[in-house]
Order: sequence, then structure tokens, then C-alpha cells
Amino acid sequence: MQIVLEDDQYRRLAAASARTGASIGALVRRAVDVAHRPARDPAGVAAALEASFGAWDDLDVDGEHYVERLRTGAQWARLGGDHAPSAP
Repeated sequence: MQIVLEDDQYRRLAAASARTGASIGALVRRAVDVAHRPARDPAGVAAALEASFGAWDDLDVDGEHYVERLRTGAQWARLGGDHAPSAP
């Protein structure tokens, strides 16, 4: 299969490819998946949420503390933070 892109579309894909390391083909496939994915089944989403409820009950972990620990270094910078949070 072949597609014809406008010059600007190709330039944007090439730039995204260089920035992310993903091939142009992979970027096009992702875009198609996002734009044309099947509609979510609300009952299926509700069932998945119900099944996951309490998944951390047996762990001695505070969710907020866990997330804050993840927000360090490169991850924190990627999320737009200008510094890593202080350790609790």
C-alpha cells in the first residue's frame, strides 16, 4: 500500500520520526489506530475498572507516594517539571 502526503505532512512526520526514533510507517500506523479505533464499549470499560478495584490492597504502598517517587529525573522533566520533588 502506498499513500501520497502533502509536503508539509511529510516534513512533520520526518521531524517526529527523528525526534522519537519511530519510523514514518510506525507513526502513520499509530495515527490510523488513534483516529479509527473501534468505539470503546462502556460496559467493558466498567468491567475492567471493577476488576482492577483494590488491586493494590495487599501492598503496603501509598499511591500518591508511589507516583511522586516516579516523578524524578528524566521522567519529571518530561512531564514539565523544572526540578525533581524532594524525597519524603
